[in-house]
Amino acid sequence: MDLRSVALGSLSIVFVRQLWVAGSTFKIIRSEGRRLEHLAIPASIMMVAWLSGSISPGVWTVAAGCGVAACSLVLLEWSRMSIRGQFFSYLFSHDVPGFLWTAGPYAYVRNPFYASYLLAYASAVIMVRSLAMILLFGGMFVFYSAAALKEERKFARSPLAAEYEAYKQRTGRFIPKLG
Repeated sequence: MDLRSVALGSLSIVFVRQLWVAGSTFKIIRSEGRRLEHLAIPASIMMVAWLSGSISPGVWTVAAGCGVAACSLVLLEWSRMSIRGQFFSYLFSHDVPGFLWTAGPYAYVRNPFYASYLLAYASAVIMVRSLAMILLFGGMFVFYSAAALKEERKFARSPLAAEYEAYKQRTGRFIPKLG
């Protein structure tokens, strides 16, 4: 098996697993209609298809990219296991938060699922090293940042506003705060 196949296979596994976890973990409020996170699915699929001919086959590049992809999967699974049995809504939904979850990776970052998704795109940037992949990563960063900001505004208008503000002070949005 060549390095290009290893890289493409690892990215395919990560993106397929992320899509499955998102579809099976989160709930949608029936009145809200279509899920907006499906906008990320075509981007992921197009990226993986495009990558098949674009992956830089350097050993260290592929190893580093696969390492970041593995970190993405570990964070994804840790996040999923942490919230098992809890009601978490899809991104961009309009529901009012009923609780604040601070266990597992949520003790360190407020949006570990989004961080996992961004790590997967970062692994593709490492392996492909192209302007187009950097732009795709940037677009997805903006997309998940907008979703995170919407969630923060929902908490700010909820009965959990004070508790959430304290939580924000000790955690990072996508990466843990130092100190």
